[in-house]
Amino acid sequence: MVQNDRRSIAAIDGGGRVSEWRVAWSHQIDGPVNDVKVDSNGMLICTGQSLIALRPDGTTAWRSDHIFDAYSAESSESIVALLTGTSIHVFNRITGSPLSDGRSIPGGYREALYRTGGGWIAPDRGDHLHLFRENGRGVRRLRVGPTRMLVGWMDREHLLCLDNDGLLRCIRLHGEHAQRIIENRRWTWCSRLSGGRMLMLDSSGAMFEGVPNPFGWDEISRISDGGIDPHRAIRAGDGWWIMDLEGRVRHSIENSDAGFGEDSVDLFHSDGSGVIVSATREGLIRWSESPLLSGMRVDNLRLLETEERKRLDWMQRTSMFESAQEAEEEGLWSRALELYRALGREEDVRRVLGLQEGSE
Repeated sequence: MVQNDRRSIAAIDGGGRVSEWRVAWSHQIDGPVNDVKVDSNGMLICTGQSLIALRPDGTTAWRSDHIFDAYSAESSESIVALLTGTSIHVFNRITGSPLSDGRSIPGGYREALYRTGGGWIAPDRGDHLHLFRENGRGVRRLRVGPTRMLVGWMDREHLLCLDNDGLLRCIRLHGEHAQRIIENRRWTWCSRLSGGRMLMLDSSGAMFEGVPNPFGWDEISRISDGGIDPHRAIRAGDGWWIMDLEGRVRHSIENSDAGFGEDSVDLFHSDGSGVIVSATREGLIRWSESPLLSGMRVDNLRLLETEERKRLDWMQRTSMFESAQEAEEEGLWSRALELYRALGREEDVRRVLGLQEGSE
C-alpha cells in the first residue's frame, strides 16, 4: 500500500537557500530488495526473483518474475536491462514485454551499463567485458583485465573503469580495443559518472569531484578533507548526495544527514534532477521530490522526449532510405522516387529520373 510520508530532505537551491525534499509516498514490499532505479517513467525495483516497475504515483505498471534472484536493473528510458542469476534480459520499459530470451554465461554478470547511442555493456566475474545490442543480442567480448566497477561513458567508444588497483582506466572500444591509465593516482572509491562528473576518494580520506577525459581531467577539485566513508553517491539537480557505510544520506556540501532522520537506507538513486528514490533491504521504499527542482525535472523530461523523437525519426529515415535503395535495385522507379522525395534527397531523385528515362 502506498503511504504518504511527511518527512522531508534538506536541499539547496542555486542561491544557497535551503528548500525541502518531500517524501511523496512510501511503500512496503516483501524483501529482500536488491536494487532500485528511477527514470522518467517511474521506479524499478529488483526484489527477490522479480523486477517490479512502479509509476511516479507509486502504482504498479508491470512485473516480471524469474527463476533466479533479480539483482540489478539499468534503464535507458525506453529499454531495461535486468541481471538475474547468470543471465542478462532486456525488456520494453513501458510495457515490460521481453525483447530477448536472455544471454547467460558461467558465473553471470556483475553489472550492466547502457551504452551511449544504444546498446549495453556488462563485465563478467573474470576479466572480460561483454557488448550487447539494444535488444540484448551479443556483439563481442573484450578481454580488458579485472575491473572493480564501470564508471561511465565519455562517449560511445570510450569507457571509464576503476580497476582493482584503484586506477582509472579509459578503454577504447572502436576497432582493436586499447586502454590507458588516465593518471597514476589511486582511488579507494569513486561514483558513477553523472552529467560528465564524478566523485573520488583518495587514501587520505579526501573527497574530490572531477570531469575526466581519455587523457586526464578537464577539471578536478577537492570538496572535502575527510570524515566521509562513502558507499554510494548520486547526483540530483542540487548536486551530489552521499550514502555512507552505515546507510546515512547527506548532501556533499552541507554535510548534513539529508533529513532521513534516524533511518538508514541500503540503496538509493536519482533521476538527475528532482527525484530521489531509496530502499532498505527489508522492503521499505520511498519516492522523494524537490518542489524547487520540479521545473528542472520537467525540462529534462521534455529534452529526453525530444531526443527520443529524433532517434525514432532517424531510425525511420534509415529504414526508408534502405527501402528506396532496394526499390531502385529492383527497377521499381516510381517507388524509389516516392521514397527519395519523402526523404528530401533531390540528387537521388534526379539520378533515378535519369535511370528511368534511360530504361524507356
